[in-house]
Amino acid sequence: MVSCVPIVCGMADDLRCRQNGPIFKELNMIYNMRVYDLKPGSVPEYMKAVKDVALKIREDQGIKLAGWYYTDVGPQHRIVHIWAYRDYAHFEKARAAVHDDPSWANDYLPRVRGLAVKQQDMMMKGADFFPGPQ
Repeated sequence: MVSCVPIVCGMADDLRCRQNGPIFKELNMIYNMRVYDLKPGSVPEYMKAVKDVALKIREDQGIKLAGWYYTDVGPQHRIVHIWAYRDYAHFEKARAAVHDDPSWANDYLPRVRGLAVKQQDMMMKGADFFPGPQ
């Protein structure tokens, strides 16, 4: 069973609150934040591979996309993507399933292999005021 806590909306007339009721955040949710510096000019190619292949593979394992960004100002050719997991057990199980998915090895990895020149990978916890991915 997942432990949840209601997140109180800021205003009584908040449309999201009225339409959808309380928003719930899983208490043990963790976030895998990945920061990649890519080869110059390869951001669109990387994003297309994620959109075409990787998103569905992760979604099929219950992994939620919590953020996906690329730089506009600052270090160029950088992407940041954040994936939400219910807890560490979900992370371990989902990661193994993603890596075992034939589409990951045959369709996704060949498209992105060699594009990253630097990679950082962090496990993060969300602040109590962050509602989590919708």
